[in-house]
Amino acid sequence: MKKSTDLLKYESLAFFGKVNASISHELKNIMAIISETAGLLSDMADMASTENPVSPESLKSYTGSVIEEIQRGFNTIRQMNRFSHSVDTPITEVNLIEMIDLVIQLTGYLSFAGKAHVHNCGDSKPFVKTCPFLLQAVIYQALVNQFKNGGPGMETTVSVCSQDQSIWRVIFSDIEQDSAHVFPDDNTKDMAEAIGVKIICTANRLELDIPSSIETVS
Repeated sequence: MKKSTDLLKYESLAFFGKVNASISHELKNIMAIISETAGLLSDMADMASTENPVSPESLKSYTGSVIEEIQRGFNTIRQMNRFSHSVDTPITEVNLIEMIDLVIQLTGYLSFAGKAHVHNCGDSKPFVKTCPFLLQAVIYQALVNQFKNGGPGMETTVSVCSQDQSIWRVIFSDIEQDSAHVFPDDNTKDMAEAIGVKIICTANRLELDIPSSIETVS
């Protein structure tokens, strides 16, 4: 078994780059919309300076669009910061629901992503002591697999259920697995193994068994 610290330094760099590339693409789209709308506002200002009528409703619509995109940009940067800080501490306790919610946000920047939401099956908050970055990578790849198999516009639920005091099970909505999309790949297997995550992938079902503490992993 490869140590989680070794994987954090090497094999997971591709994952880090992939996520940052999708985030930068999202920010580029936001800036393009703001730039285009600013150009329209400039044209309207020129019209007004020549005493041509300018509709107040149009001004409100365009300025509203800019404000909306700025807020979307702030939210994207917040997600980027949360993701970046996941490498600060190699092993720490995390809220599994909050982590999955972040991963859903990150996969949402992919062009083929559908809609997903996380559901806690129990009343207690599922905390796990693990390597946050590697666990994010495994969950991210599992969700990407769901989107690729489900096709455009799909919706999926990620449920978190307690198996016993030592295991949390993450269950993805039933979707027929396409043999063309091999999951998990070798890197995902290595990362999962390093933190004791068991991947259960059948013809129409994907589950992850996550230990409540990496200290129990042999």
